[in-house]
Amino acid sequence: MIYIPLTLLVLWTFFLAYTALKPKWDTLRIEVKIAGGVVVLVGVLIDIGLNWTFGLILGVTKDLTLSQKCKRIGKGAGWRANVAKYICRNWTNPFDPGHC
Repeated sequence: MIYIPLTLLVLWTFFLAYTALKPKWDTLRIEVKIAGGVVVLVGVLIDIGLNWTFGLILGVTKDLTLSQKCKRIGKGAGWRANVAKYICRNWTNPFDPGHC
């Protein structure tokens, strides 16, 4: 059970790396873009993996990533929407406004 919080922490770390790369992407050297691309790809793969493991708590949906799921179900009501809103409000949107 400890794996879920640790994996969420790792995903958030990769998300923070993505948010640092995103605004500077056009000015980065090619070797930094390659390394950054690998970091973003690993983060997306973790996001997909979490969506289809831990994310099942929020329900089976058509969304590929946990980020997409939170964005979509956060617009609704109920406990699932409240969890999604919490994640968006506290963990993603402060670093990438409008992410969710």
